[in-house]
Amino acid sequence: MSRLSGKNILITGASGGFGKELTKQLLKKGANLILTDMKAPETKPEFYLGESKPVTGKILGSFAADLSNEAGCNKAFQEATKINPNVDILVNNAGLAFMGRLLDVPSEKWKLILDVNLYAPIYLSRLFLPGMLERKHGQIVNLSSCAGITAPGELVYYSVSKFGIRALGEALDSGYRKHGVYTTNVYPFFADTNILKSEQFGTDKQKVVPSAILDTPQMVVRAIVRGMEKRKMHVFPGFTAKMLRFLTRLSPGFLRGMERLAQSFS
Repeated sequence: MSRLSGKNILITGASGGFGKELTKQLLKKGANLILTDMKAPETKPEFYLGESKPVTGKILGSFAADLSNEAGCNKAFQEATKINPNVDILVNNAGLAFMGRLLDVPSEKWKLILDVNLYAPIYLSRLFLPGMLERKHGQIVNLSSCAGITAPGELVYYSVSKFGIRALGEALDSGYRKHGVYTTNVYPFFADTNILKSEQFGTDKQKVVPSAILDTPQMVVRAIVRGMEKRKMHVFPGFTAKMLRFLTRLSPGFLRGMERLAQSFS
């Protein structure tokens, strides 16, 4: 039986690519799910499972919440605990991206990235953590990125948010693992989700990530779920994510050199 069976899990950004796949795979693990996004996600298990055989997991409920401000995060906490007062695992999956260098991205856009990608997980962690500590068990799962390991110039604000999430997770784990609350940080590479269609600034030609190097949401989420089950601190899904981690640790300047080389041919 999975360690996640019977656990009450809140997933933010549940209508996105990773969110839907997390819902599907966690239902198969027997988890009880609470789902949220800008619009209330679907609550019928068959929407996520398709033709899969019946599972023991349940969707306890869903609600709409805007996590771009503290009031929205407070509402998410209230709505989630109304559905079930004991949230065992918080999955900070909601996120967005805009491509552009430091001076290219408009202020309202880069501030939105930080609000949703970084400040919302901080607010939500502060809201749900006291209950976990009181029950002496819990887990916080943070979706960072390979952009939280190395920072491409055209993903500056996204990288700032993901480096911040990396720091948040490491600090949470350092401070609370001994009290029974575990933290898992996840660092996916580019995956085949709608975030690849994000708005781009500072260029007339839309840049496209080659499909040949994209990871699948299914593979990434399998790695996330395994990491949750094993209570791992760091999860690097797939070969590319693991290789990027290895290269940045082996030679921090190597990736910068490769980036400059690529730019010289663009």
